[in-house]
Amino acid sequence: MHRNVSQSGLSVVECVVALSVLAAMLSVVLSIQVVQSARIGLSKQKLVAEQTLANLAQRVVAADEAEISEESITGWAHQLEQQQGLPQDTIEVELKAVSKPAAGKQIVLTWNPHSPHLPEYSLVAWRFEQTPEEAVEEQP
Repeated sequence: MHRNVSQSGLSVVECVVALSVLAAMLSVVLSIQVVQSARIGLSKQKLVAEQTLANLAQRVVAADEAEISEESITGWAHQLEQQQGLPQDTIEVELKAVSKPAAGKQIVLTWNPHSPHLPEYSLVAWRFEQTPEEAVEEQP
């Protein structure tokens, strides 16, 4: 079988090669899309966790002294995890009594996602007790 040079069109082999190249390019683009989608999801989760810890720290600072305990803060953390759609038990609370520079409490809030792809994030809030001198100064 001889092929005439004047005939135009593609042979079956040329079509198969073209489709193979197209399939390879599409698979590369699809894999890049999947990786980017996963990265965006992880970034969103990290951002939500950082905002949740900031909100929790603000709540701790604004709360009455009687409400500040490790159990109550942990309860608030679990409530915020549910509201924000974060995995359960990823926010850890540590409450330490401090005496310097003034008597009070150091509250360490840590988001530990238990994932090798996301780093741990910590935020520290402070609650200082009022000294007798400050109480006298505040009274008119």
